[in-house]
This record gives sequence, structure tokens and C-alpha cells, in this order.
Amino acid sequence: MTIHYKSIVIGLTVLSLASMNPVACMGAEIVVRLTGKTDFPGDLSLKTKSIQLERVCFLGVGAKGKLDAKFLSSIENEGVPEGDYQVAAPLAEEQWPVPSFRNGGALRLKMISGSGLEMLGGLELKGVAIHGRDFFPLLERVVKSQQMISFHNNLLFERLQKYWGPLRISNWDMGRLGDFWARFSIPTNEWRVKAVRAQPEDIEKFCKPPVTKRKPD
Repeated sequence: MTIHYKSIVIGLTVLSLASMNPVACMGAEIVVRLTGKTDFPGDLSLKTKSIQLERVCFLGVGAKGKLDAKFLSSIENEGVPEGDYQVAAPLAEEQWPVPSFRNGGALRLKMISGSGLEMLGGLELKGVAIHGRDFFPLLERVVKSQQMISFHNNLLFERLQKYWGPLRISNWDMGRLGDFWARFSIPTNEWRVKAVRAQPEDIEKFCKPPVTKRKPD
């Protein structure tokens, strides 16, 4: 009878711990797929057991706004930084206006193991960072002078480039990513993150904007 009682207590304890750990229930995972091409670099997916944000496309050279074409060229020439990553906070050296990822900021993924360590290490980078067209949503809260926002926007991007490999998404997708992130509030150390190689034709087929024909005037 005592053994049965202990078994019930242990079972309830396990259920209680699982309910306190959302990742244990949702299997949170981030997958970065990279092609090694500068025109269609890849895509991003975030998945839990209850909801998914799939195939957020990275923008290639020629996109308006902030974009690190040099980093994309490095991937094309030196290979995709495949391996395991973890969600990371901004470094103190970056002097970032917010302590963690939020809409309009940068989602930093620090590499912890895999073949891509050598590639990123050669560039003196900690990992990759997913960002939008600009960082205006962050700066509007801390920069009082509207004339100085562009200056600080450039400064933030320069600091980001120094420590991370930037991967650009559209501002619309940044809004989706920011909303997804805020909704779940999963502890950053409990996301499973990996970067893998993707087939260029698969990414291009999905991410290439549809051709629209203008009607005659």
C-alpha cells in the first residue's frame, strides 16, 4: 500500500513538473535552412507541438534596407554553418537597447557545436542573427530626436555585424516572428536550434515572389 502511495506521489510530481515546463509539452524547435546562395539564402521555421511558424524566407542581395551581402557571400564561398545553436541574448559590447529578442530586434542564435564552428570562427562571429529591414521599433522608445534615429539604426546594425552573421527577413515576417515569440515566452535555453543545408531550388520555388503582369493602360 505504501509503494502504491509513493507511485501516485511520484506520478503527480512528474505531471506537475511537465506542466511547469512548456517545452516538455510542446517540443520547441528552431530550424534554419541555408542554401549557400546569395539570391535565395534560405528560410526559418519555429515549431511547437501546438503551433508552427513555417518557412520565413531570408532575403537575398538587392533587398532594400539593412542586409549583410558580405556574410551571404561568405556562406556561398566557405559553406553553410551547419550545426547546433542556442538562443542568445545581446552581448554587453553591442550596447543593445533591449536585453532579449522582441519584435523589431534581432533573434540571435549562438553556435555551440557542428561543422560550421570553423567557418563562423574564421569570421570571428558567435553565430547568426535574424533581423528585419531596420530597428526603428526599438529606437523609437529610447531615441528622442527623430533626426538621430537613422544614425542609431546604422550603429546597431554595425554592432550586430561585428559579432553575428545577419540573416535578413521582411518587416512583415519580423512582425509574425515577434508575435509568435511574445505569445509563447518559452525560456530561451529550452529551444532546440539547428542549422542545416537546403536545396536552392526548393527555397527559390517557395520564396521567389510571384510574377505579376501589368495590365495595359
